[in-house]
Amino acid sequence: MAEQVTGEARSGVGSRRRASIGATPSTARGRRTRALLLQGARTVFERDGFLDARVADIAAAAGTGHGSFYTYFDSKADAFRTLVNEVMETGLYAPAQPPSPRSGDGRAPTVTEAWRRIEQGNRRYLELFRRDSRLLALFEQVASFDEELRRYRLELRERSVARAAAGIARLQEWGLADADLDPVLASHALNSMVTQYIYYWLVLGQEHTEADSVRTLTHLWARSIGLPHPP
Repeated sequence: MAEQVTGEARSGVGSRRRASIGATPSTARGRRTRALLLQGARTVFERDGFLDARVADIAAAAGTGHGSFYTYFDSKADAFRTLVNEVMETGLYAPAQPPSPRSGDGRAPTVTEAWRRIEQGNRRYLELFRRDSRLLALFEQVASFDEELRRYRLELRERSVARAAAGIARLQEWGLADADLDPVLASHALNSMVTQYIYYWLVLGQEHTEADSVRTLTHLWARSIGLPHPP
């Protein structure tokens, strides 16, 4: 109980400091300290899990004082949310380079080009998930009991669905995809296929090869929306 009270007292002091420096420190030293704390948080969360992680361990991993933690974060939950947000926004859900709606000569993409775009999207998602697989697995767990992270997880899902739905709708306009499909519902189903496949593979340890996985996911995605086989 004493440790909890001490933490709450430091959090109160820290909240006043945070009010003065804002979400992003204005000094190079402040930005460096915050970055060290986030890296320390990642080390501790991936090593110990969310429930067993302690603020003292995060500060130690960052090489900072315990009190410094509360200058930048309210709690370990706040640090975890911030860490996940930065990983998501700069990695897994960073805006992809949008494909040109028409190719250079003003025509719709060929079937081969459409398949290639789907393959590139699946490969990019796989590479980014592999890089952050431990943190992303923990994110899925914490989102099941942390309301703020649950809402954020759903928001990310909607963004991913909207991006894929727009691509399906364009293919329908060009006469390359099944016009009877609801692009949003199709996107939900296909997103679930890819994310669950990769989760069971990279997090739970099912044995698959990258080449076979990308090829199969691309085939299922393309054929399920009615895209013809490439010549």
